[in-house]
Amino acid sequence: MTSASGDPIRSWFPQDAEHTQNQLAKHALAEHLRALIGDVLRLDSGAASADDLAQADELLAAARKHVGALPRVRSLFASEQDFSLFERSPFSGRGNALATPLQVEFVGDELRAHTTYGDAYEGPPGTVHGGHVMAAFDDLLGVAQAASGQAGFTGTLSVRMVARTPLHQRIDYEAGVESVSGRKVTAWGRSTCDGELLAEATGIFVVPRGGLHEMLVQD
Repeated sequence: MTSASGDPIRSWFPQDAEHTQNQLAKHALAEHLRALIGDVLRLDSGAASADDLAQADELLAAARKHVGALPRVRSLFASEQDFSLFERSPFSGRGNALATPLQVEFVGDELRAHTTYGDAYEGPPGTVHGGHVMAAFDDLLGVAQAASGQAGFTGTLSVRMVARTPLHQRIDYEAGVESVSGRKVTAWGRSTCDGELLAEATGIFVVPRGGLHEMLVQD
């Protein structure tokens, strides 16, 4: 299997491109779903009427049936438009309703990103769940390692929580490559809010012996 672009590596080394109208429409659908996740989460099941809940269920079932009947790709890696990490990632994918999404760009050899976390990511009151804080670093450092010219799977990830990561405020990230030793790439990252350090991370990524094509290309 290869990406429809003919270059499977580009799915791991994201290159942002101008979006088609259909991609923008898909992004809009994902944004509706993100908002809906928050709406359902904050729904007061004790105060809502049974009829209102039943009507909501019926409307959502109809919407799911309609979207489910639209053309589907066999694999996102094989999609002409959706193979990029910036489209499919559960953290930075604009077409993935699970993503906030993180807005990511490279500035030279370093990565910059930012996002705002809503209620769906809450752990302690008003705070992003620690598991999601760590998982976001896994995704971002995984992209940042591309600056080394190679990429691998996560070997180890260490995250030091310095302060709580607040909900509903812009969180800024930066990340880069610390060192490369053979097939091992070490990357660093940090997050801040209004200049205050929130967390620091170090990740070690191990490139498959066959390189990126072994990781991304399948028969």
